[in-house]
Amino acid sequence: MCIQFKSCFVLSALTLSLSQYAIANTVSPKEETLVVTTTRSASSLWNSPATIQIIDKESLSQSTASSIADQLRDIPGVEVTDNSLAGRKQIRIRGEASSRVLLLVDGQEVTYQRGGQNFGAGILIDESALERIEVVKGPYSVLYGSQAIGGVVNLITQKGGDKPFGGSIKVVYDSATMGWRESALISGTIGDFEYRFNGSYADHGDRDTPDGRLPNTHFRNNGQGAWLGYKIDKHKFGLSLDRYDLSTQSYYADEGKYQEFSVKVPKLEREKIGLFYDYDIDADYFKKLHIDAYTQQIERKFENRVGVVTPTGSPRIGNLTVKNRTQSEDTQNTYGMTMQANFTLPANNELILGAQYQQDKVKQTSVGQTSLNSTTGFPPAVNYEKQSLLHNRSKQTNISIFAQNDWKIADDWSWAMGARQYWLKSELQSGDETVHHNKTGTNYKALSSTSVRDNAFIISSNLRYSGFKDTELRLAFAQGYVFPTLVQQFMNTTAGGAVTYGNRDLEAEHSNNVEFGARYKGNNWYIDSAIYYSEAKDYITSVACAGERICEGNSKTGRADYFYYDNIDRAKTYGMEVMAQYQGWSITPYVSANVMRRQFITPTLKTWDTGEPTVTTRIGAKHLLLLNNMNLMSDLYLRSATQAKDHRNPENKQHYAGWATVNLSLSSEFGHNDQYRINFDLNNILNKRYQTAHESIPAAGINAAVGLTWAF
Repeated sequence: MCIQFKSCFVLSALTLSLSQYAIANTVSPKEETLVVTTTRSASSLWNSPATIQIIDKESLSQSTASSIADQLRDIPGVEVTDNSLAGRKQIRIRGEASSRVLLLVDGQEVTYQRGGQNFGAGILIDESALERIEVVKGPYSVLYGSQAIGGVVNLITQKGGDKPFGGSIKVVYDSATMGWRESALISGTIGDFEYRFNGSYADHGDRDTPDGRLPNTHFRNNGQGAWLGYKIDKHKFGLSLDRYDLSTQSYYADEGKYQEFSVKVPKLEREKIGLFYDYDIDADYFKKLHIDAYTQQIERKFENRVGVVTPTGSPRIGNLTVKNRTQSEDTQNTYGMTMQANFTLPANNELILGAQYQQDKVKQTSVGQTSLNSTTGFPPAVNYEKQSLLHNRSKQTNISIFAQNDWKIADDWSWAMGARQYWLKSELQSGDETVHHNKTGTNYKALSSTSVRDNAFIISSNLRYSGFKDTELRLAFAQGYVFPTLVQQFMNTTAGGAVTYGNRDLEAEHSNNVEFGARYKGNNWYIDSAIYYSEAKDYITSVACAGERICEGNSKTGRADYFYYDNIDRAKTYGMEVMAQYQGWSITPYVSANVMRRQFITPTLKTWDTGEPTVTTRIGAKHLLLLNNMNLMSDLYLRSATQAKDHRNPENKQHYAGWATVNLSLSSEFGHNDQYRINFDLNNILNKRYQTAHESIPAAGINAAVGLTWAF
């Protein structure tokens, strides 16, 4: 049901490094470990044609992290971003922003048409429902569709249990936020029927740093989910339900720029219903049929307040005070369906044929208030109040067909070829804007309906060789494709005192990726490595307005910032990843690292300073102590990143210092069948003051987190 390319055997053991306890708790990689994301069907991790990492159930159960995204930060090539919103973390892969990373839940896409060029919806799912997470790096739009330039993250939920009734209860306390998280799950399998019910609640306070607690960094979330499945002979039916709600606000480091500043998201809610059908035909050629369909709704409430005081230098005018208030409510409804057929053909060919349909409908209501006043009230023209009311409805439809054939050329050689054809249509269905000015009166404008179409054909190819002992080599080429969101095409958005205009003339983003990878397991070593190169074009970014028609004649000023979306950027990325672990001693050392350089190219700028650390690493050692009545696992590790410079905006150059933290994880299992577990994490032991390159909120100082789990 899910989809991704098979890969990294090592990963299971290295998977341990995928979370704060990852390295300590992930199962050692085995050839029989199955993944589904790399090939849209169950296949061996060892034979995967892509670089893939897995976070398994055990690692998830041991986590004390406040966000699922935090458990991915130690995967080479993966970084976490927050866009200044506490609790709404997202991930970047190989330098590509979260808007270019495809997020799946059981193989079904989580779209976010409200997103701009740098962010998506976030990982909005109850962690207690997850069986594992599969992360595939590189563009794999052939099998999964648009948005997968950076990679694919597939959140796979638990379907049933190995007994009629079982479950777990988990409680976590985090000293960094003085926050609590509680979750519960029950699941089981009775004959041909399987079920799972889960729920969680979290309430976190302001983050504690070496400089004190940061205001406006508290957040709350809760989630619920269910799975019901039934098998009749060769037919299997499934129903999934999940809901997640987040309330948060934006952190802002007060540097005197604003008299008033606040950004709140009091509601970000995702609800999804999924239907699944699998038929194990097992005929001579036609082996499997899979059909899934889903409906999903994302609701968001947004509130923004900005106040700016600008001295004019004129005694007759004094200071100019500008205040903006923006409130918006938007709803996105998504409807999707996938059909996939698996065939076994003569001459050792495995063929997948499929088709996908997806439609996003967005409804937005926005209310804005603007006031401009001078100290003296002179001149009268700059002293006014304005209110605006905006409604719009838009829709994007995506139809595609795809195919992939895996040919076992010889005992040691395999070659996979894939292709996908897209047909997309975006529509502004209706809209209107009412503006009331206290001096000029009321003006009403109807937005004319319009549509934009696009089609694209992309391919992928992968060659694998296993003729060397204990070694698997792979060489891959893949194309990526990202179509503009409805916000980027049709909607004007206001946030943080800036206005960004949509551009219906945007082109889709495209990328080409080449990768060489190697896996080795032997002599107590587990190693997975990759060298990659990516070139992307027609990047969508925001550009400062200079009186263009699309900006309604506005330009960037000292009192307001005006931008519009445009295709101007190109990006080239070079990198090398490695995950390694040695199990020949009582203490198991390991390392995960990524070395990357990324170049941005625009008509007026070419720079290697794109905000990416050159090197990110996690180095540590783990140990398992077996006692009569309990097991004690320990993991002492160093997490680090080199400095990063971001010169993409010459007017606002950023510099992020390099950093390193020392951390300790302890986990103990005891009781009948190890039904009790205690997890203890001591993070940033040296109380390092730092901020990662892609997180706007400074990191917590020394902090501890304790988790208690009861499995029954």
